[in-house]
Amino acid sequence: MNLYSVAAIVVFAATYLGIAIGRLPPLRIDRAGIALVGDSLMLAVGGMNVAEVIAAIDFNTIALLLGMMIVVANLRLSGFFRLVAGSIATRAHHPLMLLAAVTFSSGLFSAFLLNDAICLVMTPLVIDIVMRLKRDPVPYLLAVAMASNVGSAATITGNPQNILIGSFSGISYGTFAA
Repeated sequence: MNLYSVAAIVVFAATYLGIAIGRLPPLRIDRAGIALVGDSLMLAVGGMNVAEVIAAIDFNTIALLLGMMIVVANLRLSGFFRLVAGSIATRAHHPLMLLAAVTFSSGLFSAFLLNDAICLVMTPLVIDIVMRLKRDPVPYLLAVAMASNVGSAATITGNPQNILIGSFSGISYGTFAA
């Protein structure tokens, strides 16, 4: 093993560890920053060259992720999610009904929109609802996370992994969902 290989392994391991930890408090850097620093170091130590980095990027997936995030952001700005949350809050008269409604809506939205974005949008809305109703937010927030995860597995647009699978396999949206 040559020096470049060892350096690349060290950079990869350190980056992976940093992403797993989630934050490096002394550096005040988050996962995205850790990944960017790791990528830059990988280029610097010769683990990859620029052409290999560009070849490793699936621009179809990046474009779809960006588009989905724009759609979700506009739905949030338009008040769509607040309207849904208000509708749930007025119709769910029992804690179990509220839990079922939060679970169903999070799963449904995550099947067609990015699950990460749905979790980010639904979390403050769910907290607002349950705090107004003087209920413990933990079961409802767990429902958002779990239902978003389950719902996202249903379609190509549910999460980035499915987008990559759909992009590389060429499988149709309907076939994947079936």
